[in-house]
Amino acid sequence: MTEVLIVGASFAGLTAARELRGRDVLIVDRSPIGAHQTSACALPLRLVQWLGAEESVLNAESRMRVEIGDAHWNVRLPEEFAVIDYEACCLAIARQTDARFEQIRVVGRDGVFVLGSAGERLEADWLIDASGWRRVLDPAGPTRGSQPSLVIGTEDHVPTAAAPHADGFAFYLEKQLLKSGYGWSFPAGDHVRAGVGSFIKEPLQPPMKRLRQRDTLGAGREHHGGAIACNPRDPVAGGVLFIGDAAGQALPVTLEGIRPAVYFGAGAGRLVMRTLADDLTPAQAQARYAALHQQHLSGYARLNRIQRWYRWLPEFALKRLATKALGRPHADGHEIGFRSTRYLDVLRAEHLPALP
Repeated sequence: MTEVLIVGASFAGLTAARELRGRDVLIVDRSPIGAHQTSACALPLRLVQWLGAEESVLNAESRMRVEIGDAHWNVRLPEEFAVIDYEACCLAIARQTDARFEQIRVVGRDGVFVLGSAGERLEADWLIDASGWRRVLDPAGPTRGSQPSLVIGTEDHVPTAAAPHADGFAFYLEKQLLKSGYGWSFPAGDHVRAGVGSFIKEPLQPPMKRLRQRDTLGAGREHHGGAIACNPRDPVAGGVLFIGDAAGQALPVTLEGIRPAVYFGAGAGRLVMRTLADDLTPAQAQARYAALHQQHLSGYARLNRIQRWYRWLPEFALKRLATKALGRPHADGHEIGFRSTRYLDVLRAEHLPALP
């Protein structure tokens, strides 16, 4: 019996554990900490610093390039974004916790017990599910990969010598590349992270082939992919707090998962800490975490509408939306600034407001 059991040793679970320093916390995951990267791992540099994981930064950029057909936008970001080494970042956060770690593949629950695939039966006062889109502790059972609301993505790490030089982060919103999604290319030190993400279930190898041809990319030295949960789900169910992708908290359209995982992971960890200090009852903590999740739902709804419509939008409509958000497209070399920084001012763990 432990005080807090966290299922999932990625950004959400590790951030929650960091907020629970000094308590009896067990983290379990089917893979070693930092061993299972599934994203491009880009996030605001300020957030990396808040996490105390500066050693994991591979590259930091303040520029972004958006391409839609023959229209290009060279955008000056209001702050630097970093591409990180996933394993180094996870290990840096883990070192800041007092949590124990066990490599266990959780398959569900049986009453108060969390079940492992090898027959383990784990029990804790508090359960936090940070298992990703599978949501393994859901009372209704784990989510299946065939769930139509899941976004899918794949990415290659291409050595810099086999990739053209590029300044800043590049996004390709081109229908000839992908019908309902986009491609990207992120410089990451000695390699480029090039990938595609689709808002619908469709084969990803054909658009990856087109992306490699488009950017004359050589062979990748590493490949990964996975699903992303962008549709918010119940953040509290069966007495469990769900955080990150387990609560569908990845941002729609942009597919950012790290920032919301850290934000809601920190919020959940702080609330559980208060219950362990007898400052809140479990029911109060659950209600306040649900309220924290609820206050962001309107923003998720707006982004999800865009994500659903994207499949049917022709390129000229995409150009109009980009012009509205970024200003008129300019020739290469001419930079424009973001019209609004509001997008970057939400879901910041380092600015986590007083919990409701």
